[in-house]
Amino acid sequence: MNKFPKWANEEVVIAPYSEQWPRVAHELMTELSKVFGSNALAIEHIGSTSIPGMAAKPIIDIMVMMKDFNTIDHNALLLTQAHSAWHLVPPELDERPWRRFLVKVVGDHRFAHLHLVPEGQQRWEEHITFREALRADPELKAQYAEVKKELAKVHRDDREAYTDGKAEFIQSVLRMVN
Repeated sequence: MNKFPKWANEEVVIAPYSEQWPRVAHELMTELSKVFGSNALAIEHIGSTSIPGMAAKPIIDIMVMMKDFNTIDHNALLLTQAHSAWHLVPPELDERPWRRFLVKVVGDHRFAHLHLVPEGQQRWEEHITFREALRADPELKAQYAEVKKELAKVHRDDREAYTDGKAEFIQSVLRMVN
C-alpha cells in the first residue's frame, strides 16, 4: 500500500493554456497575502501557467518571498492550520533546501504549488528571469513547450524526473539572458 496521498503521485499531464490561469493565480495571491500579511515581502505567479499561451500542467505555481526560514516555517504552519487544502511537503521529501513547498489539493488533485523562499534567495530571481524571457520570446516559449511535451511522454509517472529533465533548458535560457 502506498503511504503517500493520491495527489502526491499524480501523472504528469500537460494541458492547453487556459485563460483562467491568471485569474486563479490572482485569487490565490490575494488569499495568501491575507494569510501572510506583511510577512510576504513579494508574491509572484511563476511557472508555465504564468506564460500566456503556454501549455502546462494545470497547477498554478505561486512564489512568496519572506524574511527568513523562521518566518517561512511559522507562516507555512499558519497556512496549513487555517486552510486544510494546503499541505506542507516535508523538506526532507522535497529535497530543495532553498525553499518550503506546499501543495493545495482540490478533489484529490494538485491545484496549486506554493514556493516559500527567504529574501535574497537566488532562485527567486531565476524564476522571474526565466518567466520574463519566455514571455518576451515566442521562439523560446515554443522550444520550452516542446521540451515539456517530450518529457511528459517519457516521464508521465515520474514528476521528479520530469522536473529534473527541464533543468538543462532552463539553465541555458538563464545563461543566455544573463
